[in-house]
Amino acid sequence: MLDQFSDEQENNSIFESFSDIALCTLAVALLLVTLLAINITQNLNIQINRSKFSGGVMRPSLHLECTVPDFGKTTSPELALERALYAGRPYVAVHLFSPSLAMIATDVREGGTVALGADQTFAQQHDLPLYQFMQLASGIDPGSFNADDRETALLLPSILNKQMVYEPNSARGYRVNANRALTKDVLALLWPIYEQPIFARRRPEEYAKSRTRLYVETQTVEQENGNEDHYIVIGHSAYKVPDALDDGSLAWLGGFSSGLTEIIFLGETWSTPDLRLNKRIEFFEAEGFLSAADAYREYAFPSLQNRALTPIYTKLIEAGYPRGRADERARSVFAQLQVSEAMLEGDYDLISGKLFPPLLAYPRAWQAYI
Repeated sequence: MLDQFSDEQENNSIFESFSDIALCTLAVALLLVTLLAINITQNLNIQINRSKFSGGVMRPSLHLECTVPDFGKTTSPELALERALYAGRPYVAVHLFSPSLAMIATDVREGGTVALGADQTFAQQHDLPLYQFMQLASGIDPGSFNADDRETALLLPSILNKQMVYEPNSARGYRVNANRALTKDVLALLWPIYEQPIFARRRPEEYAKSRTRLYVETQTVEQENGNEDHYIVIGHSAYKVPDALDDGSLAWLGGFSSGLTEIIFLGETWSTPDLRLNKRIEFFEAEGFLSAADAYREYAFPSLQNRALTPIYTKLIEAGYPRGRADERARSVFAQLQVSEAMLEGDYDLISGKLFPPLLAYPRAWQAYI
């Protein structure tokens, strides 16, 4: 029963102004960076099990919507590659919003998003292909509690209805309306708890002991020039810092600012491509999750050639991609086309049976890891 999703925040919000929201969003970002700093600069042998956001008993929320663009209807040079890869083909996008952006009316003018209220400001949004959202989803546990003798999600989905402007630099740039029903279906597919009714307004004592959890790792990648890049990893998704703080990629975490949210820090991850091995594969093999280990190895270090990738790969090479990067991107594009087509056709069994990223496909192995 997905029709009982809420688009609204609960009453009695702890946020009295946008400044409060901005501070909470900043606190979330700083907490993640702090975890990174502890791991890299101090090299402390500490396992952080529970780090809670502040925010009282207001439930955490995820502000999002889905769109289904046809890139063949775009004309801007900035989307030339998307037209070449996706024009006339199925494509589902997921848009994650900061609480400040979700709560105000906006428009696109002169190439950028602006608030319609003269005194309003906001953090940005994070736009993802559906497959990348699936990669992120495994790092989020919505949590649940009992309401009216049934389990319901603790994390409140706030499904928006903003029109997405894909060509902001053009006065008549291509726009796409949000698809509310599709957004509900995506949530229920990735987190089965959303197949149940959502109770947006309940007494705090009913859910005070429940928790929404974010599973976070950090990773350091050494470049050929000797410099190091630092990443925050949530599920399969890696966010380079501080870039992800500057461009708004993590602004959606502001909705998780609640005393009912826990960050579970899983430590520093690592990868050895020459051996086709990383921290997760090593754990899965050691704990007997051999199918999960094999699937993750092929996902992270693919060895099999897929002829279906050839036309995608060719277009990427023509667009100037280096060969290694083109191979990686071609696999991502192919996966996005597959899950989008299945999602739009309602073939959810195909997605969960064959198209899920490994951490969603092998939940028992992932639960053992976290």
